[in-house]
Amino acid sequence: LTPGIHNSAYFEHAFLADQMGVELVEGHDLRVVDGRVAMRTTQGYEPIDVLYRRVDDDFLDPLNFRPDSMLGVAGIFDVYRAGGITIANAPGTGISDDKAIYSYMPEIVEFYTGQAPLLKNVPTWRCAEPDALAYVLEHLEELVVKEVHGSGGYGMLVGPAASKREIAAFRRKLTAKPANYIAQP
Repeated sequence: LTPGIHNSAYFEHAFLADQMGVELVEGHDLRVVDGRVAMRTTQGYEPIDVLYRRVDDDFLDPLNFRPDSMLGVAGIFDVYRAGGITIANAPGTGISDDKAIYSYMPEIVEFYTGQAPLLKNVPTWRCAEPDALAYVLEHLEELVVKEVHGSGGYGMLVGPAASKREIAAFRRKLTAKPANYIAQP
């Protein structure tokens, strides 16, 4: 389930669907029929059992989340709760999209495997931590600063390519809500 062609990751959605040999659908291609999620086909609506979604939680179901959503499927969350469909990346699993969590991956790998990670992480400063924030503010011109929940290149600063005005504006955003950001070289 993709938000559609205007999403910044649409190419990846289409590529992944093609490689997996599955249909790529938008919300208007699906509906709830008799307590099941069904996909529009040339033969009518056919029930589906599994859905891999690339639509944010808030937009998945206008009856259960954001009522103004035009991306999701009305009633799909009720079908999911009743066990009528498997959502491969279920609502609430977006914690792994949090860029601050990424910075903990070496410790997570070591905790669960008892071994050091095979690949090194990109150095990451969590701006919620005072020492990290101080470093980032001193080196904004050299760093890439990202929103922890951002995606698609929005809400970020590429310090080496930014103007003095852009850096000053971003500095204000960063100091107002440091926990919303991480920085990397």
